[in-house]
Amino acid sequence: MNQARSFASLLIGFVVFGVVLWIARTVHEELGDEGFAQTVLIGTAGWATGWLVGFLISPSTSQEIKKFSQAMSTITAFITGFALAKLEPSLTPLFADGRLINEPIYGIRLMIFMICFAIAAINMYVYREGRRY
Repeated sequence: MNQARSFASLLIGFVVFGVVLWIARTVHEELGDEGFAQTVLIGTAGWATGWLVGFLISPSTSQEIKKFSQAMSTITAFITGFALAKLEPSLTPLFADGRLINEPIYGIRLMIFMICFAIAAINMYVYREGRRY
């Protein structure tokens, strides 16, 4: 029974991902923006990152708990140090002169990343938790 719910949650996640891509395509056509491939890449990055986070927050054995805690501390150290230092110069132009507000595609891409991240993290968590019981 729980495996059926796990697979259903995965299926729902892929359906939501498809709907997000369809909405993104519609928005790109309305805005006349040619960067749909970039938006798909951003959504896929959000999906992959969400899967990783969902996988890491749902260990199923004591061995995985030990390994995942080590992995999480390593990833956290990397993100807080190196990645934030490298991302800051890239993010600064987005906020200069109201560019994020004046060009809606940036906000749309951020929302797509966040939606894909959240759905994938929830999916992986539900899938792994459902398979454990």
